[in-house]
Amino acid sequence: MTGRPPRKGPSNWERGWRIGQWQRPGPPFSFGRAKEQDSEGGRQVARKFRGTESVKLDGKGRMSIPAKMRRVFDAGDPTFASSNTGRTQIVAVYGPDQWNWLELYTIEAADEIDEQIDRLTRGSKERRWLEQLMNGQSTDLEIDRDGRLVLPLRLREKLGLTDGTEAVFASHGDYVKVYHPDSPPKDIEELEEFTASKGPGFDPRQFLSEVDEGEG
Repeated sequence: MTGRPPRKGPSNWERGWRIGQWQRPGPPFSFGRAKEQDSEGGRQVARKFRGTESVKLDGKGRMSIPAKMRRVFDAGDPTFASSNTGRTQIVAVYGPDQWNWLELYTIEAADEIDEQIDRLTRGSKERRWLEQLMNGQSTDLEIDRDGRLVLPLRLREKLGLTDGTEAVFASHGDYVKVYHPDSPPKDIEELEEFTASKGPGFDPRQFLSEVDEGEG
């Protein structure tokens, strides 16, 4: 990759390719956000991924990133505007064997998670677990100037993606989850069970009141 300064977190060589080491999916993180200047007063406004798209894979493993998602990835790469290469750096977390999805993060989001991990006690099980997931089971990728992402063969095989498959790109606020349309992420079933336990009339936005109470 070119034009990218050293990250505060682990270096590129620490991002392993060893798919299959033991790991359990962890709880959600407080991720970093790509930002843009607001037209009123220059205020920094957080940008999030939104929407779900179908993206076709070609025989060389290339996928054209939807324009609205590409803009968020661009804004979340600190070197994008100054490098003049038209290329965007991102981080793909592929996780353990039981994950049947990938998570695509902006550089800013991945760096913030690395900083959060660094604040945990060195050598603790929690820190080693998170380092294994976010560093040992992830890799750096690049979106080219034409907006295409080349997905490495081993990651395509992990998801069962072949030439002509239309992969699902589902926004999750601070990252994009990628998976085969015939094999939805295994964590969705758990979420559906939790949703059903709340009853058909429950509005999940009620959870936001807990955030307000915590800040009060």
